Amino acid sequence: MTTHKTTAPSPRFSQPHYKRVLNIPEIGVLSAVLLFFGVFVVANQSMAEPANLARMALQGTFLGVAAFGMAFLMIAGEIDLSSGSTAGLSAAVAGLLLHNVGWPEWASYTAALLAALLVGLLNSFIVLQIRMPSFFATLGTSFLAWGLAIWLLKGTWLYVGEMIPWLKSTLDPSPIFGLPYAFLTLLAAYVIGDQLMRRSVLGPALVAVGANPRAATIVGIPVTAVKTLCFVFVSLCCGIAGLLVIGYGGTTDAAIGEGWLLWVIAIVIIGGGSLRGGVGSILGVLLGVLLIQIIRIGLANAGVKTNAQGIVVGAILLGAAALDVLRRKVAQY
Repeated sequence: MTTHKTTAPSPRFSQPHYKRVLNIPEIGVLSAVLLFFGVFVVANQSMAEPANLARMALQGTFLGVAAFGMAFLMIAGEIDLSSGSTAGLSAAVAGLLLHNVGWPEWASYTAALLAALLVGLLNSFIVLQIRMPSFFATLGTSFLAWGLAIWLLKGTWLYVGEMIPWLKSTLDPSPIFGLPYAFLTLLAAYVIGDQLMRRSVLGPALVAVGANPRAATIVGIPVTAVKTLCFVFVSLCCGIAGLLVIGYGGTTDAAIGEGWLLWVIAIVIIGGGSLRGGVGSILGVLLGVLLIQIIRIGLANAGVKTNAQGIVVGAILLGAAALDVLRRKVAQY
């Protein structure tokens, strides 16, 4: 007598189609990007004009660079509240050396990024060696970096617009839809970072470090080294963002980076990250950057006053976060 062996269907294929879609971590923020872009285009067709898109990309580059570094750090289970202050300190160092000392561009930018690197090393030392929670440690270094920037500039601002031809050129429109070269470079960085997280040992290592550092140590992952590199990387990214702001405005002052903190963290969380670590999406963070810029530019085009934009943006972000939580629950059950 012949018996027929039956095999259970693979969970992947037995799962309902809608759940497979909801399990895509970037689906929520992608839907929000498409929805709000469509709404603002209907409200004001100039939203889709190439000039507006190029302006959106240019202004999104600054926060996008900072959020790129923050994404890796938050996946590794830490947070950096000194991101905006680090950008301001780097800008202050570069501006001072360019304007007062007469250093060439390359040397000034190198020194500025070294200052950012030192902030990252200080953060990692306090968090990983002294064992202070990153929230409090980086809050302290945030005030320290901000105070140093004010002290270096003596509370004033410096005009360096004629001394930064190379930096300005990075923000010039490219032949690709007029998008700035800096934005295209950032886009390439996000693509590379996303592929590294998906296809190399970097992704599982960061997730393991963020989800369970003790287990990561047991399996041989150098947790301290990984987190140190993440702290340094986010500081360097913020330093680069601060320099780009100088290229955009031609001036440097301690206010560069002011107010970035909540925006950067919000972008990472909207993109699929978590304050608890262990999860995140680099592609999702890029979509988060686009969503923030679409909302900000769209509200400006709609004539919403600046002092009211924060209220609208805050409500939209809360709604987007609530929808993402709902998506996760539906996908789980």
